[in-house]
Amino acid sequence: MAVIFLYFALFLGVHFLSKQFKRPGAARLFQLVACFILLFGFFGFRDITVLNDTSHYYGYYFQKAHILSFRNEPVMTYHLLDKFEYGFQVFVHILVKYVSKNPYTVILVSSLIITIGELWLIDRHAKDIALVCFYMLTAGLFFMHYCIIRQAFALFFFYIAFDFLERGKIGKYCLLIGCASLFHISAVFLLLLPILVRVAPSRRNVCIAIASSLVLAVFIFEILSFMGLREHPYYQAAIQKDSLSVVGLADCAFMIFILSVCLFARKKSGAPKPDNIFLWICTMGLCVCLIAPVVYPISRINEYLWPFIVIHLLRYIEPQSMRKAYTNRIAGTRNLLRLIVIFVFVAKMVGINTFRPEWLHIDSYQFYDFSKKDHTYNIYPQQ
Repeated sequence: MAVIFLYFALFLGVHFLSKQFKRPGAARLFQLVACFILLFGFFGFRDITVLNDTSHYYGYYFQKAHILSFRNEPVMTYHLLDKFEYGFQVFVHILVKYVSKNPYTVILVSSLIITIGELWLIDRHAKDIALVCFYMLTAGLFFMHYCIIRQAFALFFFYIAFDFLERGKIGKYCLLIGCASLFHISAVFLLLLPILVRVAPSRRNVCIAIASSLVLAVFIFEILSFMGLREHPYYQAAIQKDSLSVVGLADCAFMIFILSVCLFARKKSGAPKPDNIFLWICTMGLCVCLIAPVVYPISRINEYLWPFIVIHLLRYIEPQSMRKAYTNRIAGTRNLLRLIVIFVFVAKMVGINTFRPEWLHIDSYQFYDFSKKDHTYNIYPQQ
């Protein structure tokens, strides 16, 4: 964990060093370049033992690269028996056929794409890129995004689509979400957002949404069974549990904490209500968290929402670092809230690495050894 905390500190170092630049443009460029190097260097060259799903993607690429028929067939070919969505299959096919047969290619290239996507989003919403990266890292978002590569690609499409949603261009939004679903099917749930943002933001409507999610949590198994998903592995794993998911409860508590801080800061400062889109994103995230303790896999929907919820939070506690601030008042209270948020974020990371290190596999970080001929880890032997 010492390496991880040192890594966090590097972003704060970039944040403070950028203040030495007299021109804002030069400071932003310095932060962009430095954060790109830190993110891509750390995640793009990680060993396959780092992050839970790295070895799975590595193993999938290894297997495909060593199948002659796969290398010779058209890149648009779809393999029904593969677990991965069509878009990701095409992506791997292009890399194998035209880039390299080395299985680490998928980790290197995907990390490059994810890094560009994350910094693109932050640059659009924040003035202080390094500081926002620090919050995203301590909240665990970046660790998860570099882990769930397919969904991270879908998330990138959502980042772009979000801009169209804000401008009311629903057709282009839906088209991009359709593209996102080619990389991870969970993206189809994002088609609910254009419907939700048309609903008037009121306490009554929010309460109805929350109450509906609680009812859904009670009858979720009956609903999934009616939809013909009784044999799905996620359904079977969830229904066989004798208790609520601990991680689901933890995620729910984490969500309630963040939204409570936002609500407290808004009332304390007298700031206007947030944008309709952000209000419904926060409400949707809370509703998902209320169902997650029963069926935890549904929490994957929140991977799309968490970055915007953290941006929503930072507009209250770090207003000077954001392009759009909700309030610049309550300086003293804001400093206290900032410390509390950082403490909770760090405590969450420490808790995960202490009690559930298998979730991220970052407690013993190491770089990939390119000189090593054989890499064997998990259920995919690479020999």
